[in-house]
Amino acid sequence: MSSCREAELQSIGQQTYYYSQNQNQNQGRTYPHAHTASRFMGLELLYRALCWAAFYTQLALFLQCILLASAAGMLASPLLRMVRRTASTNWVGARAMRVLTEHVLGITVDVDGAENLLRASEAPCIIVANHQSLLDTVWLAWVFPRSAVIVANMFVRRLPMLGWFMRLGGNLFVRQGDKQSVRALFETSLRYLEHERTSIVMFPEGRRNPSEAGVLLDFKKGAFYLAYCTHAPIIPVAVQCTHALYS
Repeated sequence: MSSCREAELQSIGQQTYYYSQNQNQNQGRTYPHAHTASRFMGLELLYRALCWAAFYTQLALFLQCILLASAAGMLASPLLRMVRRTASTNWVGARAMRVLTEHVLGITVDVDGAENLLRASEAPCIIVANHQSLLDTVWLAWVFPRSAVIVANMFVRRLPMLGWFMRLGGNLFVRQGDKQSVRALFETSLRYLEHERTSIVMFPEGRRNPSEAGVLLDFKKGAFYLAYCTHAPIIPVAVQCTHALYS
C-alpha cells in the first residue's frame, strides 16, 4: 500500500511540475490570433462609424434640399397669387425639389403608369398614396400636377420654411381626431375640386407607415367620401422601396 501511495504522489508531483513549467514558458508568449481579432474588431467599428457619418451627411443634404425647394416656392408665391394660381406654388417647389435631389443626392424615381397622372392636369382629381418615409417628398416632386394641394398633418404647418411654404401654397392641414378640423378640411376640399379645379393629394393611411412587408394601415374614409360627393376620379399611387430610407 505504501509503495502504491508513493507512486501516486510522485505522479501528481510530476504533473504539477510540468504544468508550472508550461505556465512559466507561456507567460512571455504572444498569440497572433488575438491581435488579428482585435484588428478586425477595430476595422468593423471604423466601418460602422463611416456608415453612420455617411447616413447623417445624406440626411443633412436631404433636409437642405427641402429648405431650398421651400424657399423657391415661397419666392414664386407672390407672382402666382397675382395671377390667381396659388396652388401652382406647390408645383414650383416640387420641381425645385426634383432638380435638387437629382443633382445633389443623385436620387431618381422610376414612375410606372405616369400617363395616368396626366388626368390630374386635365381635370381635378383625388390622388391617394401610401406614405412610407420622408423620401416620399421626392417622388411627389416627380409626379406632382401643375395645380394641386396636399393634405398634411397639422404639425407640419408649424415647421419653419416647409410649413411656411405649404401655407403659401394653399395646402390643407388636419388635426386627427378633431371633428371640427375634419369638417373644415372637407369643406375646403369641396371648394378646391368644384370651383377652383384643383387636384388634391391625400394619404388615406393617416400617417407614415414604414412597413417592410408592404402591409397597409386601415384607410381613412375621407378621400373616398369626397370622391363620392364631387364625382372626382381617384388616382391610386403605390410607393415602394422608400420604407428603409429616412423613415
